[in-house]
Formats: sequence, C-alpha cells, structure tokens
Amino acid sequence: MKKLAHAMASGAAALGLLAGAQGVAQAEAQADDVRAVPSCVKSEWTLMGGIIVTITNECSTTQQVNVRYSFNGEPFIPDKCHTIAPGKSVSTSEPMWSASRFEGLIPC
Repeated sequence: MKKLAHAMASGAAALGLLAGAQGVAQAEAQADDVRAVPSCVKSEWTLMGGIIVTITNECSTTQQVNVRYSFNGEPFIPDKCHTIAPGKSVSTSEPMWSASRFEGLIPC
C-alpha cells in the first residue's frame, strides 16, 4: 500500500512539474512574439488638446514604428505605421476622445 501511495504521489508531483514547465514555455513563447522597438528610436509626447508624439530615429537604419496609447485603461493602437529614415523625426497625434495616455512605441 505504501508503494502505491508513493507511486501516486510521485506521479502527481511529476504532473505538477510538467504543468509548471509548460506554463513557463508558453510565457517564453509569448515573450518571443513581442518585438521591441530599438532603444535608438526615441519618443517625446505632449498633452495639448490630445496627445502629440514626436518620434526620432537615431538608428543607422530605417525604422517602422507605431504608437501605443490607452484610453480609460484599455490599450489603443491606431492603424498608423510610421516609416522613419535615420536621423529623421515624425510627429503624430490622437485626440483626447480616443487616447488618454501615451504608453510607448511598438514595431509595425
């Protein structure tokens, strides 16, 4: 009886470890799907009747970025991909009724 109980406990522990490992693998896979904008792409924002964001590409290559906003705590990403040549800047804006907070830059 002790052997059976030990075998069942070992099996349950192994399943717990497997489930934990699967959860970690899924989280890592999701993290790999999220690409970051290079640190050489800079942003500045101003609140003036809406959110005005100026994006500057200090990289040596052309970058494609979009702006991530939120509105009442919900993510809002407009369908605007900005292609910015090295050394150039571009400004974009969203009105207060569609974006209440600048969250950052994301790749297109």
